[in-house]
Amino acid sequence: MGSMGATRAHSSIFRTCNIALLAIIAVLLAACAGGGGGGGPIRGIFGGGSGELQPIALGNIAAPNKIASSLKSELRSAAQQRDISVVSGAAASFTLRGYIATSPEPSGHKVSYIWDIMDKSNKRVHRILGEQLVPKKGSDPWAGVSKQALATIAGKTMTDLASWLRKQPRVAAPVAAATQRSGTTASTARPGSYLTVVPNVTGAPGDGRKSLTAAIKKQLAGKGVKLTSSKGANVYTVAGKVKMGRASGNNQTIAIEWRVTDPKGKNLGKVSQNNTIKKGSLDRSWGRAADAAAAAAADGIVKLLPRSRR
Repeated sequence: MGSMGATRAHSSIFRTCNIALLAIIAVLLAACAGGGGGGGPIRGIFGGGSGELQPIALGNIAAPNKIASSLKSELRSAAQQRDISVVSGAAASFTLRGYIATSPEPSGHKVSYIWDIMDKSNKRVHRILGEQLVPKKGSDPWAGVSKQALATIAGKTMTDLASWLRKQPRVAAPVAAATQRSGTTASTARPGSYLTVVPNVTGAPGDGRKSLTAAIKKQLAGKGVKLTSSKGANVYTVAGKVKMGRASGNNQTIAIEWRVTDPKGKNLGKVSQNNTIKKGSLDRSWGRAADAAAAAAADGIVKLLPRSRR
């Protein structure tokens, strides 16, 4: 679907008071998004959930800007209450995209919503439909859509989504949502050719030493960091260390620290990640958990490296 057609479709949502348009939107979405299918294998990521469910990202919501912004806030809150992690970028297994319309009713306005759950290939794998009655306030069909109404919609949406997510394949939860814990800013080294070496990650159970090292190299290279295999006079170091905590019941804590040092060994800062995972879930294969953890940490690491790295 072209950008002009998408713009017309979205504009029509704002103008309509006819619920029949929702059926049209559903047909258009089906044409654009494709059919159903299975979800990805990543489980929950640090960022609001407990790691029991696969993480999601919040995509565009076709509604007036104020409504869309408020609804996203309510969705985040509702997701956290249901142990659904809301993340962004490569760390998300699915993206939630919404389409909202209103229609007149004798006792008020009906807010009807469609949520499409898209996988990493932008293929629709699930759909959630619902309605919420709001009071009529003047001629503006959106005037009665209060914060409470949006919270109710968000709660219903996330309850349905959590039910669906529980049926999806589960694997080890990646550690994500990196936090930069250093007062050091990125190096202002003189212009030149700077390289970065990434030694094998230490302390990781299972195949983490290999898979997590490979994942962070891939992420850094994708952000323009020029890598090398050995230290040298112009080589910075990004060293990763994993620390597994004691198990408590079926859960276990995990921490990853990425420390950045300059060619002389001076500490430039670190990026720290923490999460709670299912006990033993990383004892063998990290799978896409390694990719998600690396994706979450990469931006923080790049900020600690010289601005000129090529």
